[in-house]
Amino acid sequence: MIEGIELTIYMNDESISFDLSPTQTEVIFKALGIQFNTENNSLTSFADNSLKKYILPKINFVPVD
Repeated sequence: MIEGIELTIYMNDESISFDLSPTQTEVIFKALGIQFNTENNSLTSFADNSLKKYILPKINFVPVD
């Protein structure tokens, strides 16, 4: 079971880190399609192309290329 997540953002040779609540973690995992396979310790998630096509338009987010 995941106990916590720390998110680190790197920008302009600096970084900021902060903890995510369990609810924030669940939302991010669902948005990214993250699933863990505990039998072989693998991870799957949506491909970038799928995220750009289906998720980003719904949240009005403009990705940086």
